[in-house]
Amino acid sequence: MSSRIVRCVAVPYDGTVSMYPPHNDPAPCSGTVSRLRSQAGSVTIWGIGLTLVIAAFAGIVIDTWRVFAVRQDLSGMADAAAIAGATAIDIDYLNETGEVILDGPKAEARALEYLQRQDGWSAEITYAIVAAGDGSELTVTLDEDVDFTLVGALLPGEEPFHIAVTSLASPNVVGP
Repeated sequence: MSSRIVRCVAVPYDGTVSMYPPHNDPAPCSGTVSRLRSQAGSVTIWGIGLTLVIAAFAGIVIDTWRVFAVRQDLSGMADAAAIAGATAIDIDYLNETGEVILDGPKAEARALEYLQRQDGWSAEITYAIVAAGDGSELTVTLDEDVDFTLVGALLPGEEPFHIAVTSLASPNVVGP
């Protein structure tokens, strides 16, 4: 353990008032003054580091909420498109048998038409709309890749986040 010798010189009282108590007066002790000068700028470095950490955390939070918002939008569109497609009932089959089933091609077309009329619809969204062969249900699947904006600056070359949602709907007739 090294010891440090600090040389303090007694300063005679000249009648002036100092804001430092006599035992904390930095002027008489030359070792204290040099130690304080060697720490100059450390608060600035800590401030910059803390700002970078807060900015990174804010970027993660913002990008995470953006992913949740896109997933919620896709889920709402898929649900509504499946319901819209499930309204395409095969009327001829219903009249012949009394059983309610989907008209497959008409249900798929109706669901796609609904999707394309939505405000959030874009060419970046991939989709699959499939009516079951027996006409019992319609499946709508939507996929989209979400690029990270703020986190992407910290992690360049990071793959986009893939979101996939699936919604099922079946025709349902409620009697009087």
